[in-house]
Amino acid sequence: MSDGVISRMRTVRLMALCGTILSAHALHAQEQAPSQAAAPTTYNLTALSPQSFLQLLLARSIEVQYSKLSTDVARFLKQGEAALYEPLAFMALREEGRNRQRTAEERLQTSLTTGLLDESVRSDEFGIRNKLPTGGEISVSYKASRKDNNLIPHPSTSTFGTEYTTLLNLTLKQPLLRNAGRSVTETDRRVAELEYKIALQQFTQQALKSSIDGMSLYWQLHRAQEATALRKEATANAEALLADAGARMEAGKVAASAVLELQGVMLNRQADLARSQQALREAQSKVATSLNLVWNGSNPIGTAAQQDRNEPALPMDTPALDVALRTWSPYQVALLKQQQAQARLNFAQNQMHPLVDLVMSYGGTGYSNLPQDARKYAGAATYPDWYVGLNFELPLNGNQKAQQQYLAQSARLTQAELEILAIQNSFANDLVVRLSDLRNASIVLKSSHEEVKLRQTILDNEHQRIKLGSGSLGTLIQRQADLTESKQRLLENRVRFELAMATWQYTRGSLLTDNHIQVTDERTSDQ
Repeated sequence: MSDGVISRMRTVRLMALCGTILSAHALHAQEQAPSQAAAPTTYNLTALSPQSFLQLLLARSIEVQYSKLSTDVARFLKQGEAALYEPLAFMALREEGRNRQRTAEERLQTSLTTGLLDESVRSDEFGIRNKLPTGGEISVSYKASRKDNNLIPHPSTSTFGTEYTTLLNLTLKQPLLRNAGRSVTETDRRVAELEYKIALQQFTQQALKSSIDGMSLYWQLHRAQEATALRKEATANAEALLADAGARMEAGKVAASAVLELQGVMLNRQADLARSQQALREAQSKVATSLNLVWNGSNPIGTAAQQDRNEPALPMDTPALDVALRTWSPYQVALLKQQQAQARLNFAQNQMHPLVDLVMSYGGTGYSNLPQDARKYAGAATYPDWYVGLNFELPLNGNQKAQQQYLAQSARLTQAELEILAIQNSFANDLVVRLSDLRNASIVLKSSHEEVKLRQTILDNEHQRIKLGSGSLGTLIQRQADLTESKQRLLENRVRFELAMATWQYTRGSLLTDNHIQVTDERTSDQ
């Protein structure tokens, strides 16, 4: 994935990007498992722009991938709860057999005097059961049974026959108080949907957090990279001055003590350069770790940020709080948790009602020595079988379990409301501070630019004085040191401004969209 390719991408969908990168990385790992240390060469890390670095970071971050899997878990659970009204087919097959003595009462009921009952029974039942949005349950079933024994006479012969019984039945059970109503029936479904939205917001929040942490590492790398370049430039300037002073000393224009002083300056700047190079390697290592890459130091990692690039326009006023909160993930998560608490509270309130169920059943029965006749009688409802009734349950001690659950859910709802208020107040205060910090960083950065220009002018004037023979070598060394330090301050203020801008974008919730990254679940949007 080269920098040029990344820069041409108008919008990166983060959920799809994570899956694509993970799949490609897994395939690459399978094909080149022995050489995993060479994985970083797959990416162009020598000149990362802030946007390309951020896109690569979110594609490879372990924290973002973990959060994405949590979103997948919530999505699967939501889809499982969506099957609430899925029809259920049921079937029961039963084979019975008995061989026992008949009782005296059974002998009196028939003209047969045999004292034994030899019987076999086969019953089959199948049907469909379905949940209703009202909380009720409806089922349609068909049951057929066949009985053979030594007591049933055959209608046309003197042998024993078979008895067929069938039942075609429609049953309805509808709660009237407890568990009644769509809102109660779909509580788990609603909670699962809200849980998925929470997971998606938490995924966005994790992406934002990883982004702002990554931008800090990126600008630390940029600072170390540019500081090393400044130290190299200062060392090169010291070498040039030392060579010039050596030539002047041989011509008798400069004392030997001036050359010794320059040698001391040279050694000091070489030490500064060594320290800067070590800081650069440490910054590169941190960036490689954030990108989940193995870095052995041989492959350079660098930034492509232009120090003199145009600064983005600063916001004039603090955005409206309600508008800013729409993109603030912690606030949105708190709102969704409040909705979850309200749904659970409504369910707990419903459970405090007594249980009153309306039960209804209507069916046709059929009885015959022939199976087709039994089915005909049952299907035509010639001999109906029905009932209507009420089932009533009431705890004798006031349903303490339901009452305590209601009180617990009420406390959780109050907690959610307090959390919303706390996040709202904290965000409102932080929004003003972040904007103030960004404006101050911009003012300081402009001052640093002016200082560098002034220090450069002073150094150029001192060079002219040296050429005219009226300048001092020690003053020139000091002017070069002053210019280097002013450039170092400019670099620090540039990094501070960029971090303040990134923090402002993070606070506004636009850090991802400003870098052409959109958090969406592709699988959900395709369905």
